[in-house]
Amino acid sequence: MSIRFDVVIIGAGPAGSSAAYYLACAGMKVLLLDKATFPRDKTCGDGLVPRALPILAEMGILNTLKSQLLGWQLDQLEVTAPSGRTVRFTIPSLPHAPNHAVVIPRLILDNLLLQQAIAVGANFRGGVHIRGIQVNTDGVTISGDENYHATLAIVATGANTALLSSLGLNPPKPNIVAARAYFEGIDALPPHFQFRFDGVVLPGYGWVFPLSASSANIGAGFIRTGKREHHQSAQTVFNSFLQSPKLKAILGNARQVGTLKSFPIRTDFASAPTFAERILLVGEAAGLVNPLTGDGIDFALESGKIAAEHVIHMLRLGDVSRSQLQAYDTILRQRYQNLFRFSERVSRMTLNRRALDWLVPLAATRPKLSETLVNILLGAQPAPERVSFLRIVKGVAARL
Repeated sequence: MSIRFDVVIIGAGPAGSSAAYYLACAGMKVLLLDKATFPRDKTCGDGLVPRALPILAEMGILNTLKSQLLGWQLDQLEVTAPSGRTVRFTIPSLPHAPNHAVVIPRLILDNLLLQQAIAVGANFRGGVHIRGIQVNTDGVTISGDENYHATLAIVATGANTALLSSLGLNPPKPNIVAARAYFEGIDALPPHFQFRFDGVVLPGYGWVFPLSASSANIGAGFIRTGKREHHQSAQTVFNSFLQSPKLKAILGNARQVGTLKSFPIRTDFASAPTFAERILLVGEAAGLVNPLTGDGIDFALESGKIAAEHVIHMLRLGDVSRSQLQAYDTILRQRYQNLFRFSERVSRMTLNRRALDWLVPLAATRPKLSETLVNILLGAQPAPERVSFLRIVKGVAARL
């Protein structure tokens, strides 16, 4: 006889585990499913910006990271233009959050999140391949190795759009493709985040995220841009990035650990669906990855909590109607829409070499401008509804 749950969550990454944790804390009968068994690796940049840390603290994980010396704290980020000019930013303070970021492999982080959700009462089954979701009058049935029944479902499947397409949501293909590898034995590793536009073909970019004083997550990617569709693979862009003179100088005799892995990234929240009948989408399944910075773990954790709170509200109210599902979408739009539109518009500047070569030195000489931009992107201040940063675009256009 099958067990009926209040909620079944598909995907045990940060968004799914966050939702499971808060649902279980509220006494809900919740089942978390994933195609993988844990611990498992997840290809990512591994960066946690400050806005991700309060939820980790609420879940009791931040103390674990500190006590076990897991993760590497960074308080600055550096951007390098195609010309080689750089600007460095100090990571801002947020309400109830430290003024530093953390880099920790997803192999460690995701397992900590999952185990914490299990510890407060969530059920978990790994190695389950989901074939589909059927919605009926009294709930949902998730088809896998067996059928799982619940009143509601939460989809946290990341950039994988197969399940969403089967639900008729038809999200666009991921608009960023990236590849990353781990390196150890780096003697000259700068102690800050690096975003680099030198050594890559635009609209490509590279990053160096330290994991310790001598190891780092290093990757590169490119933006799919329609008419300017990048004709190289993520691996090709990555290899080109590794051969750039400045990165070679940083790496020295460092050695790559493990294989290079590529991954798609969805950043389409501004136009993405966030729900279907009896189903809520969270994290990257809802396109919640910043189009400019590529960070998504913070939005995954937050949207997982938001979805859990809204599900609790719906179930206690006994109302799972479309109007209640639409209310969830409204909450997400009010919280993130301006930021994502702002980030999309600023990210368009990264497609143009001359624009970047002008903007990066400008930011270096205009501290207030660079401070405002970083504060908006990292959540220290709200994004404007009308993007005043477009004045810079006009200035760039006049110089091109």
